[in-house]
Amino acid sequence: MFQPKSNPKNDASWSYDARRGAFVVLALFCLLPVIAFVSFSIDTGHVALSKTIQQNAVDAAALAAAMEITNAVENAPPGEADPTAYAREQAKVMAVDVAALNGVFVDPNLDVTFGLRSYNPATEQFEITWGVEPANAVKVRARRDNADTSAPDGKLPLMFAAVFGDDAVDMKSEAIAYIESRDIAVVLDFSGSMAYDSLFRSDSVSNLGVDSIRQNLEDSYLAMFMADGALGTLDHVDPDNSASDITGAAKWLTVHGNPPNNDDPQIDVTFMYDQVFVESDTAFKKVELQFGNSWYTINGLNTTSGTYSGSGGYSGDDIDGVKVFVVTDENEPVVQTGDLEDGYGSTPTASVTVDHETRSVTVSLSTNSLDRIKIWYTDGSVDNWYNASGSSYTVTGDYGKTVRDVKVYANSNWDKKFDGFDQGNGYTETFYDDNNAVKTYFALNGVSWPFNNGSWDSYINYVRSDSDINRGGLREMYGGSTLVHYLLETYPKHSQTPQLSRTMHYPFHAVRKGNELFVDFLQDLGFGDHVGLVSYDQERRTESILNESGQSVDISADPLDSNYDAIKTIMDYKQASNYYPYTNIGGGIRQAIDMIEDYSRDGSRPTILVMTDGNANTYDNEAGYNSRQGSYSDDGYWDVPSDFDWSVFNNLTTTSSVPFYVNDNGSDNKARRYALSQAFKAAEEGYTLHTLAVGAGADTDLMKAIAFIGGGEFIEVQGTLTVADLQQQVEAGFYRIAALVPPAKLADPEVAE
Repeated sequence: MFQPKSNPKNDASWSYDARRGAFVVLALFCLLPVIAFVSFSIDTGHVALSKTIQQNAVDAAALAAAMEITNAVENAPPGEADPTAYAREQAKVMAVDVAALNGVFVDPNLDVTFGLRSYNPATEQFEITWGVEPANAVKVRARRDNADTSAPDGKLPLMFAAVFGDDAVDMKSEAIAYIESRDIAVVLDFSGSMAYDSLFRSDSVSNLGVDSIRQNLEDSYLAMFMADGALGTLDHVDPDNSASDITGAAKWLTVHGNPPNNDDPQIDVTFMYDQVFVESDTAFKKVELQFGNSWYTINGLNTTSGTYSGSGGYSGDDIDGVKVFVVTDENEPVVQTGDLEDGYGSTPTASVTVDHETRSVTVSLSTNSLDRIKIWYTDGSVDNWYNASGSSYTVTGDYGKTVRDVKVYANSNWDKKFDGFDQGNGYTETFYDDNNAVKTYFALNGVSWPFNNGSWDSYINYVRSDSDINRGGLREMYGGSTLVHYLLETYPKHSQTPQLSRTMHYPFHAVRKGNELFVDFLQDLGFGDHVGLVSYDQERRTESILNESGQSVDISADPLDSNYDAIKTIMDYKQASNYYPYTNIGGGIRQAIDMIEDYSRDGSRPTILVMTDGNANTYDNEAGYNSRQGSYSDDGYWDVPSDFDWSVFNNLTTTSSVPFYVNDNGSDNKARRYALSQAFKAAEEGYTLHTLAVGAGADTDLMKAIAFIGGGEFIEVQGTLTVADLQQQVEAGFYRIAALVPPAKLADPEVAE
């Protein structure tokens, strides 16, 4: 039977299979974009991750390279001809190494660029100029643009993009890091204690020794460059010779006797406080030393020179005068003449003649009559002639004895003892240690005192009586060293003795040289640091104007700038106790804050360096009046904030076994709290505070606390150093702080460029 063929279109099974085939085709077309999207997503993530790694690497490399610039400059090998070039090469090495640690390749010759970030006054912004020196900014670039993907800078291989014809992609990242320029206020102690290491104070002598201080005083005098003759011959090696060399050493007073006449001798006496040196061209037999109103006799001499002093009750006493007895003819009768003493009425004059050959003693009076003659022999025995009378009388001494002394008694209670007849006939000359003698020996008569304050007599009296001069072994020694000591202690202000600014008095001179090195370092570093100078003592001030003979400076329009030479010049004309003697550390910090607030640049790092050698002992009120001024009214401005957290010092190592704390009892503690309050104020405003404490007298705990508050560095220079070591360590301290540049910061490339 005929069966018709079935129609596939009407077959249910056929219908299902057909639909299934259509879906496969459709799914295939849909799957391809999904695969492409997934592969694109994976590659995009891969690129993004690699880009992040690359950017992080160049960020770290730029920061490390920027910091390495300063480190390399500071630690360049000795004799390095070009430290700046050396620093750049070291920074390149650092950039490459840090990038490599993060798995990123940096070519030191192509990918590391140096520039200078400096302030543009026109735009009032910091800008970076690339390719100039010195450098304080670094740009580090990482590139993956080499077609050879196996190369260190090869393009980044992609995982799936090759399906679409791209198997690698370029990738570049860069970062800019810079060292912030600093606006630095250098706050220096100008108080009186800044000269203590050049004075024979007990603490200075204990720390430095007499010889070191004495040499420093001598050198300081020479540095004053006084005109020849301005001090007579006080500053000459030989005061008797104005053509002799100049020296700062002190010398004893020598009094020259009368010029020889006939057979008279030439006698010179050198006074050495409690000793005298006597020199004669003819032998002398006796010396008498004057102590106040008393005379001390030294007999039995027969010499042309010798050193003599008192003994017993006169031991160590100052000798005011000297009598020297010189024998000119032992065979001639010895004659002495003098007025009698302690009587009443007209004063009689006696003449006593002793002839040792005949043993005769003849006494003659100008008026009155004799009552008695008393004779002492060299063996100690005594004879009295009570029957002596009239205006002239002769007695004969015992046989075999030598007459030594004769005392004459006359009516009306007159008497006098004449000594030393046993010395023979001779010449007597008296010498006195007085101011006129000093001025005569050192050719000061007619020479005007060359300083604004003081006088020759004041200086001479100071050298005679000052206890510090005595401690230094220079009592009654005259010359450059004792003159400088006198001026430093008596007239230290610049208005009184401006010549002292040229001397090397310590520790001030060490600070002056340290400041000079500090400023030179900033200038050589070339990072655009600005510096200003603040001084403090009892008061505080910004040092910006100088008017000295032959030198003028005025940076008052902008005292916080790159006025490096001006700052050094101003310091050259300053001295310890330049204005006042006291120590207002808080006032110095306050002045620094005011200067930085008025003259700092946006984008710079405000920094304060505080130096002292002493202890805070004065403070201000809010109006600025000082506690040592009569107009001062205490308003509590000196104190730290009421909520000040003293526990921040719990881990601060100080000289005390308990955490650092300053109570508010007494003016000195108020002065310390004032310094802390000003440091706290500066720190709150983002300032960095460094401190430098010089010498054994410095308040190291306070200075350490100030640096701690301000996030800076504390440097201590010990007080038990030689002057040379002191200066070296102070300079090293300034150098260290100058090199403490702020940490490197990353810049926004769009803004930086």
